[in-house]
Amino acid sequence: MNYLKPMALWSSLLLVSLIIHLLLSSRAAMDMLSPTSRGSPENAPVEILLDVPEVAEKKDQLVFEDPIEFEPPPVLVPAAALAPPPPDVNLAMEAAAGGSSAAGFSTPLLSDTFATAGKGLAGYGTGIGTGLSNSTNRFAAYVQGLRETGLDVVFVVDTTGSMDWVIAEVRSRIVDIVDAVRMLVPVSRFGLVAYRDYGSPGFVTRVQPLTYSLNKLTGFLNGMTAEGGGSLEEAVYEGLRVAVNDSGWRLGASRVIILIGDAPPHSDNVSALFATSKAFAAAGGQLSTLDVSFESNPAMLEATLGRPVNRALYRDKPMLGFQQLADTGNGVAATMDGDVRITRQLMSLIMGGQFATEMALLLEGL
Repeated sequence: MNYLKPMALWSSLLLVSLIIHLLLSSRAAMDMLSPTSRGSPENAPVEILLDVPEVAEKKDQLVFEDPIEFEPPPVLVPAAALAPPPPDVNLAMEAAAGGSSAAGFSTPLLSDTFATAGKGLAGYGTGIGTGLSNSTNRFAAYVQGLRETGLDVVFVVDTTGSMDWVIAEVRSRIVDIVDAVRMLVPVSRFGLVAYRDYGSPGFVTRVQPLTYSLNKLTGFLNGMTAEGGGSLEEAVYEGLRVAVNDSGWRLGASRVIILIGDAPPHSDNVSALFATSKAFAAAGGQLSTLDVSFESNPAMLEATLGRPVNRALYRDKPMLGFQQLADTGNGVAATMDGDVRITRQLMSLIMGGQFATEMALLLEGL
């Protein structure tokens, strides 16, 4: 019976151990299910933050339905043309000529040029001083009006074979012409129309619409060559028609067309030509002509030949068709007047044709 005592003891110990294990397991289960256990720092869930770059919101781009037509050049006008127009033409002219200052205006103006350039000019002595002629005052007033409205000028040029020297001259002097005009009227635009004759190679007319850009003007001229012609008459009407209708004139600007050629228009469309000229003048435009033919310019022919010619054989004035065209267009018909370069003639015609003396003073050195 002695062996029963150890068995009973081990059984008791095993039972106690089992009870303790059950108690501990139950306590652990209760701790896991309790709220305090779930919220303890040791058992808190770990939040992992990823550095993901934000995607920029795509913005709608501006889309223009119509292209922007105005393309100003890098330099709109030469620096000399940036002075504002005088508030009072007569007072400003007197001040620039050496009289009293006009409303604080100190920038040299037109009369300043006249005063320094008037070397022995008839009626002016050695300079203009403070006594300005009526012509000078009218010229200043005329320029003032152009500054207020702006100026659009279109050259209509015969580009048949005999006009090669004219194309070369205009090409080489276009920058000087534009700069000189913009010194007087800063907001000026220029356009070109080239015309030949019906059946001539390449084209009858080509146009560079009015633009501020010198690059466009020089590019157009660089692409021009003198070809075709040979007949007594050229497509003058076609050139004028394109200039009037397709140049892109500004509303309200002063409009000037200068037609340069050495052959008359076709007789069968003279009526349409004059009607177009009259309509242009009635709308406020001015059409002038420059006859560069040898028949109208014997002095130029003598310079070319290097010897005198019998001037009785030449008319020494604009051809009738060009004279009539200028008359109906409210403009001036001109010849080279003994000159071999056309810059002065073109500048004079651009500024109205009636201010030859003032323009000669302004253009000294050109």
